[in-house]
Amino acid sequence: PAERGRIHPISQVIDEIAAIFGDMGFSIAEGPDIETDHYNFTALNFPVGHPAREMHDTFFLQAAEGNEAKLLRTHTSPVQIRTMEVQKPPIRIVIP
Repeated sequence: PAERGRIHPISQVIDEIAAIFGDMGFSIAEGPDIETDHYNFTALNFPVGHPAREMHDTFFLQAAEGNEAKLLRTHTSPVQIRTMEVQKPPIRIVIP
């Protein structure tokens, strides 16, 4: 019978790297793909007016009235901030 499919090569490499780091004592940290301005920029000291905050570099989502604006996470640093808020050092994480 024909094969139905297989794991994408990039997913396979990510899984292998995560396993290698897991064997060295690292844990896998995950966070939301839709993030707040605070975690994506402010907590990382990106000042207002920084080029990374521009519309051509970041995908902003329409905020419901009275809610904080959301955006698509642009890097893994917000996950680092979230991890540091709930975990004491030393922190050994991998954020695939």
